[in-house]
Amino acid sequence: MTAKRSRLGGLGLWLAAAACVAALAAPIRAQGPKTALDDHLYEIALSSSTPKIYRDRLKRLIKKRENQRAHQLKAKQGRQRGRSDHRRGIGAAARLGGPTVPDPALKHLLRGHGGEVRRADRAAVTVPANALPQNLDVTVSQPDAADELARQTVAANAGKAQASLPVAFGPEGTTFTEPVTITLPYDPVLVASQGLREADLKVHYWDSRQQRWEDLPSTVDWTQGTVSAQTTHFSVYQVLVPWGIGVAAADASFGLKAAYAFPNPVRGQSAVTIRVQPGLSDSVEVHIYDLSGRKIHSSSDFRSVGAFDDGNGQGPQFTYEHTWDVSGISSGIYTYVVTARKAGEQDIRKTGRVGVIK
Repeated sequence: MTAKRSRLGGLGLWLAAAACVAALAAPIRAQGPKTALDDHLYEIALSSSTPKIYRDRLKRLIKKRENQRAHQLKAKQGRQRGRSDHRRGIGAAARLGGPTVPDPALKHLLRGHGGEVRRADRAAVTVPANALPQNLDVTVSQPDAADELARQTVAANAGKAQASLPVAFGPEGTTFTEPVTITLPYDPVLVASQGLREADLKVHYWDSRQQRWEDLPSTVDWTQGTVSAQTTHFSVYQVLVPWGIGVAAADASFGLKAAYAFPNPVRGQSAVTIRVQPGLSDSVEVHIYDLSGRKIHSSSDFRSVGAFDDGNGQGPQFTYEHTWDVSGISSGIYTYVVTARKAGEQDIRKTGRVGVIK
């Protein structure tokens, strides 16, 4: 009788696993909260009692579903960014010039198991087994672009330069019963170009209520080009570094110090950088026209690179940059108009020309 029950129990596991495979293989039609069935499927996939052939297949299907949800998250963020750009009067072409942001990463973590969620650029969070208060879809993605300039301005006013892209870890506001480890990649070339020290790099989180950056005790891995810190909550995180002596020499007053495009002309390359040094600004935008006067590109997607000395004799200056993708642009001469704005001050406007040679 015992042997018979054992055989029946084994058959039940095989049938249950087979049913799970069929359920997981069904297409995901909309992003939504996890159900008890979803969690049960993950638990079966991790259970040593499940036949290995089904464990392996379940894990592959789980990864496929996580990739589908990550794709849906990316599409949702794209729609939100589009609505934000539309409110600010920016067309689709405006989004071509910004830095490339990796696709979001998503992974379903089970309470009692934990795990790591890692984006292609090595931005990651490591969650200990007992840190999760409940089963959770953890995401590593691009933060809301509408708040980016505010975060950049606060960092600049605090005398801190950006050494990485900002990364949103979600769901936003999630708290943990034990510290989790946030890891962010940084740009060593950007750090060196500003005369800053890698040893001073720190992970910061954005306090949305107080509208300020808070630093965390951090560990720099020079060999991997990453900075790590522990935290007990999710927010927007970024690697920032004090400017030190450099910021003291930078002129924060609102006034044009320099504005130019490089390389100029651009030969056989796919991008031109528009750089402007207007002091501390609330916003910067650019419009680019061909010789007929037709507008071919517009964007307010400028990246603050902090107090930067480009060797033009002006010394360290607060600098903003925009990358214009010219891969689909014909050879010719193009006029760019850069406008910087600051509340209570007259707009700064600078016009220049850049050549494109294919």
